[in-house]
Amino acid sequence: MNSFISFYEFTQLSQQEQYYLVFTQGAIIGINETDKSKFILYKLYNFFVEVLYNTLDNKIIGLTSFLNSKSN
Repeated sequence: MNSFISFYEFTQLSQQEQYYLVFTQGAIIGINETDKSKFILYKLYNFFVEVLYNTLDNKIIGLTSFLNSKSN
């Protein structure tokens, strides 16, 4: 796989490939926990991916990818 992929290319990957990239190439930049869930924010290349975990069942629920929409 390329050493850099775009946000669009990432969204076209299979779920398994997306998780692989996030967990092997992403950098954790934030964690937020509730009683039942944990949200971990990763920076991956030039975009972000949030992975949601169910802490009661110790399972990954899903992921959401997005670009930074902050404007200066």
